[in-house]
Amino acid sequence: MTHITNLNAALGEVINAVASDGALIETEGRPAYAVMPLDDELLDYLLERNPAFIAECSKIRARMRQGEFRSHEEVKRLLGSAGESNAR
Repeated sequence: MTHITNLNAALGEVINAVASDGALIETEGRPAYAVMPLDDELLDYLLERNPAFIAECSKIRARMRQGEFRSHEEVKRLLGSAGESNAR
């Protein structure tokens, strides 16, 4: 793990440090922070358990049921139908 003690470090330096093994950001008189790279599985795990994310998804699903949005499959079907009729 890389240790970063300069709070004025360039963002690129921090990103490069985190990209490999993570970074520990610490400076005297302030709390230390560990910054770790996240993989897709961990992100999915965290999002699936986030109450705000779950609530937002519920609202979107309700709006979809009311016809305010179309699903990806619906749009593909609609565009497929339109594309077929335009090709004739």
